[in-house]
Amino acid sequence: MQLIRCINGRNIKNGILIVLLFLPTIVLSQEKLSPNPGGYWLSYSGDNKINKRIGIHSEAQIRNAFLDRSVATYLVRTGLNVYFHPTAMGTVGYGFIYNDPSGDNVIGSETMEHRIWQQLLLRQKSRYIFMDHRFRLEQRFISNLSNKTEREDHRVRYRFQTLFPLYSISPHLRHLFVAVNNEIMINFRSNPSKLFDRNRFFVGIGYQVSPKLNFQLGYLNQFIHNVNSPVAQVDHILQVSIAYNMDDIMQTFFKRKKDI
Repeated sequence: MQLIRCINGRNIKNGILIVLLFLPTIVLSQEKLSPNPGGYWLSYSGDNKINKRIGIHSEAQIRNAFLDRSVATYLVRTGLNVYFHPTAMGTVGYGFIYNDPSGDNVIGSETMEHRIWQQLLLRQKSRYIFMDHRFRLEQRFISNLSNKTEREDHRVRYRFQTLFPLYSISPHLRHLFVAVNNEIMINFRSNPSKLFDRNRFFVGIGYQVSPKLNFQLGYLNQFIHNVNSPVAQVDHILQVSIAYNMDDIMQTFFKRKKDI
């Protein structure tokens, strides 16, 4: 009987030892991984004029879909454009955004967002450089489908963009251009630590097919302030975009002197 007790005691100790040896592995396997900082964004945007005063804005984006260890984003946005001046346009619109982590082991939540937005776009030209200032307000209604919670956010965004034609600015000749822009986003919240949301810097090369259509390919650096983490998130993104604009804002810049 004493021998049996001794054997049982040893088995218990061995079992405890095995559990302690494998416990770190079990814990690590349950820890979630940060999303991969690399990725891609595909986007389309267009402004189609109905008459001299109003037009329709349309936009669609796919971000990081089908990538491992990432959060995929699907975005559609539409709006009503109002043309105040050949170089000034206001927009009021609606957007729908869906975020989906690639797996349960990736940090992030499955979310669905309804977004109301207002925008003012001002364009200007300095010799051969095209510039624009974009001011945007957003009212965001976000549903977290992972933990069944709801929240409402308000955000202001400002983007400054410059386009540098490389060898021609005539609408009758196709040409390459360099695009550079930076956008900062600020949250309206009671907690000061959440005031800054993110910054996006883009540099790329574009091809102007016509005054209405262009393609862009470039690098996007996204700096995000994570409130729940002492380390900021920095994303390195390959961005491909198509823009088709049937309005007279850019065409005003392309008009020859005899046409003005």
